[in-house]
Amino acid sequence: MIDKALELLRQGRIIFIHDSDDRENEVDAVIRADHVTPSIITWMRKNAGGLICFVTEDSIGKHLGLDFMSDLLRKIGFNGLVKRPSYGDDPAFSIYVNHVKTITGIRDRDRALTITRLADVVKMINEGKVIDARKVFYEEFYAPGHVPILLGRIGRRFGHTELSLMLSKIAGIPPALVIVEMLSDDGEALSKDIVNKIANELGTVLVSGDEIISEARRRGII
Repeated sequence: MIDKALELLRQGRIIFIHDSDDRENEVDAVIRADHVTPSIITWMRKNAGGLICFVTEDSIGKHLGLDFMSDLLRKIGFNGLVKRPSYGDDPAFSIYVNHVKTITGIRDRDRALTITRLADVVKMINEGKVIDARKVFYEEFYAPGHVPILLGRIGRRFGHTELSLMLSKIAGIPPALVIVEMLSDDGEALSKDIVNKIANELGTVLVSGDEIISEARRRGII
């Protein structure tokens, strides 16, 4: 199953990841950010329903001068607001941004533009063009916006953020992805069985966090 997930991810297709029964017990739809289009955002908004987030590694965030939102809030005196969710980790959230050429930032084509340009920034950093990447980031984006940036801590945290990034490493694609929770019409997490049916209809796969972690360990990624 994981081999098919890797191939689909390389192709720019949506795959699904379930973290674990003992963590959030949720399934996220995942796609590489450089293949996002307005129609993909429309599908995620209508068929997934959770928060559409851009994902990259914390090391990429450091190159851009980004920090975790929980750490930023602590630094400015909001310690009382910084609490860990029930799954026990500090969240992966950094800041929310829009691209300067968006209209309001929330429209499907706006979010697709913001996400694909963020993917370009990550690609530049991967290619060693850190100064160029920082220039683009600070000239072409503004905050607050409508696309949350999540920074993954691979090997130190095992949420959907990190699981998707582990897959990107195994697949040999840039660490720039989009994830969104799969929710039911009543706002609850969709079950694995239901998401598996959706995956089959789309010709894609649902992969478990345990499978990803095992493969990442086998390859020495964590």
